[in-house]
Amino acid sequence: MTATLTAAPAPATSARLSHRLGLWFAHAYVLGMCGTLAGAYFFQFGLGEYPCPMCLLQRMFFLLSAVGPAWIIARSRNGAVTTREFASGWGWAVVAALIGSTVSATQVLMHIVPPDPGYAGALFGLHLYTWALIAFLAAAVAAGAALFLAPEAEPLDAAVASPALRRASAVTLAVLLAFAASNLVACFLLQGFHWQMPGDPTSYQLLTDLL
Repeated sequence: MTATLTAAPAPATSARLSHRLGLWFAHAYVLGMCGTLAGAYFFQFGLGEYPCPMCLLQRMFFLLSAVGPAWIIARSRNGAVTTREFASGWGWAVVAALIGSTVSATQVLMHIVPPDPGYAGALFGLHLYTWALIAFLAAAVAAGAALFLAPEAEPLDAAVASPALRRASAVTLAVLLAFAASNLVACFLLQGFHWQMPGDPTSYQLLTDLL
């Protein structure tokens, strides 16, 4: 008689915990992208610095990068998330973040030669487009890490089994929609009904046209 040795299955509690953490990470990613836009809004509406077209394009890529994890969150509300869906969501986040980083890097290179003072104000000595480049690269690394840890981090049915995650999903998705809508309004204020927005805006074109 021969005995067959098999590997012991991982504890169910540990697996469920890692799946919940993976989904919480998706929430953190989406809210992090929204937090980045909140900082941009502070400079625009709090300090009166008008974003240029490239700044607005970077904001759009922050939102686009958040769409992938947000889709995972939305999908988790209706049942188990498959590995393919999980990978597609985070893959979208990586691609959007990398494209956004090229826009930021382009703007950095446009103002890198002295004595160019750069566009708008700075935070801790770095202009917002430089911070955007750092944020995009960090986002790409974070999304790539989620992909690398897919066997442990994919949420599967974590949201179905966790009332807290289901409640949080509604809040996170609502926050993302609010920032997407507010960014659209901000763009409309700056451009108005014109086909092209000034490269160095000094006012809200819509209000200027109306008043």
